[in-house]
Order: sequence, then structure tokens, then C-alpha cells
Amino acid sequence: MANGAEVRLVVVGAGHMGLNHIKKIQSMRSRMNARVTAIIEPDDLRGQSIVRDFPADSKPQLLSNIGQIQSLSKESMPDAAVIAVPANIHVETTAACLAKGMHCLVEKPLGFSALDVRDLASQARNSKKILQVGHLERWSLAHLWGNWKPKMGPWTINTVRSGPFVPRVADTDVIQDLMIHDLDLWVLLDSIFKFSKIEKVRAWGRKLRSGHLDYAIVALDMEDGGMARFFASRLSADSSRNWELTGPGWHASLDFMRRTLKRFERVGRDMNAFEARESHWPSGDPLGLEIEAFVHRVRGTWESSHAAQDLMTNSICGPDKIIPSAENVLRTHEIIDEILSCIKVLDA
Repeated sequence: MANGAEVRLVVVGAGHMGLNHIKKIQSMRSRMNARVTAIIEPDDLRGQSIVRDFPADSKPQLLSNIGQIQSLSKESMPDAAVIAVPANIHVETTAACLAKGMHCLVEKPLGFSALDVRDLASQARNSKKILQVGHLERWSLAHLWGNWKPKMGPWTINTVRSGPFVPRVADTDVIQDLMIHDLDLWVLLDSIFKFSKIEKVRAWGRKLRSGHLDYAIVALDMEDGGMARFFASRLSADSSRNWELTGPGWHASLDFMRRTLKRFERVGRDMNAFEARESHWPSGDPLGLEIEAFVHRVRGTWESSHAAQDLMTNSICGPDKIIPSAENVLRTHEIIDEILSCIKVLDA
């Protein structure tokens, strides 16, 4: 694709997240030189109501299934797909889009096992297509953490990710729905700081609303004495997205909802001899960054883009680690496989 070429996108699934993607692409259309040329949505009334909001000269084609893509004109034929269908059909939908020659941006989870992820990664690699995954919290962590390099040694990490029950995500469990974000961020940090090996995995959960796990606690114990504890619930009255971390001579608190990182590092022997610093990302736009990165990668202009340069300057690591691909989310799914193989379901 030529560097200045317009990127044509099809959004597959126009539910909650699909509509968010459509609105974001529309708001960034001029800046990215990308547009939605087709929407695949089996609910015709919903689809028509979304298409109606587009300007008269740029209304996307409305399709009911992927097979109808072949009916599109050359001007509307998409270069790439944004996949926001229900989680239980992510794998088959992504495989179908790759088979039709499209680059893919897929909402998490990419699959329900490491095997799913390996298979899709192989298909994307063989077809020379980009396969990017929608792990939005990576963009928040990248900007909040910045160039901070905390002292190594055994770390403890405690995460809480909770919120009210939402029926639209009842087709999957709370680990694949919520906890996956924190597990993925732990894997990202591990790829940078090289934590000690996991010695033991323990997990507990409950099924109360959806028929799947709605509440889960996971414990990862490391060989060097470090530990990570993950709590996820969709049975809470209020939402929270927090991390508490400690290491040799430092402690820190991350709030992903307020986009703040407060860290304290020892500078003397006294109990109050800690230097406090705070990072804040008030204008963060994770979804916009995710889509912008995808569009630039499809066009082949990512390395020269403003977003890439910003990540190189202000991020915890380079864009190659931050951008979630099938290859670098595989470890997350391997850990989830292990969790689900040993989890104790309470009251089962």
C-alpha cells in the first residue's frame, strides 16, 4: 500500500465496542486518512440507525455477514477489519477476515486458549497480514510508567479490577473479560524486567450471574519469593482498576481509571525518607492510539508516525512491545490456560 493511501476499514459487529470504534474512526478520519467503508451487522435496524448518522457522501455499505464482502465495489473494498463481535466468535470471525485478505484489529480476547492464538498467529503470518489485539490498558501503562526503572528483586503486585455485572459480556468468564487486562500487563512488565519464573499457580472463583466465572482470585508465586495477586469481579457495586506494587526500597500505586501512577523510592534510612513522584496522563485516548497504530501499520507508515515517536520518547518500552500482537499476547493466554486448568470453583 502506498504511504499516502487511504485505509478502508470494515467494522465487523456494531454493538457497544463496535460503535465506539466507528465513532472514533470517524472523529480521526482526516488525521489518519482512514474511513469506514462497510459495517457488518446482522441486526438490520441497528445497522441502519448507525449508517444514517454518517454524512451523505460517505455512508458505509451495510452488510449482514462476512460473505457479502465480495459484493462491495472496488472503492468500498476494505483493506482491514476491526472485529468487535461477541467474544465466543472472535476466533472464527478473525480467521474468516484473514482468509479474505484483510489485516485485523480484534477486540480481546483473541481466543479462548493458547492454541487458538497460535493458530491465528500462524494464519496471519502465512498471509502476511497484521493481527493486532485490543488490549487498551497497554497504552495507559506505556504513558504512565514512562522511563521509570524500579529496582529489581522480588516484587509483589496486587491488582483489583471490578465493576457491576453487564449482560453483554455474559458469554465469557471474568478472567477472559476483566482479569486478562492485568495478566497481560504483568506479562508485558515481565518481558521488560525479567521476573523470576512462576513456581506455583493457584486460583479460586465463583459462578453467580452468568453461568461462567463472575468472580476470581489468582495467585502467582515466583521462585525468588515475589508474588502477584489478581482479583477480578463483575459483581461489584462500583468500578475500580487499581494496582499496588512493592519492591526493594520502593512502593507504588497505579490507578487506571484516573490514569495516575504514584511512586515512592527510599532516599534515606528514616521511615519517611521516601521521595514521592506522580505521573498523570490526563488526555489519554487509548482507543484512539490503538486505532491510529493499526491504521499506520496497515499503511506501512507506523515508524514515522507521531504516535510511534511519542511512544519511543515517553514509554516504558518500544512500540514493538506495547502494540499487542498475537505473538506477544500468547504468553498471557498460556497463563490463562494454566489458571483455568487448576482453578477451584467454590460451591460448584
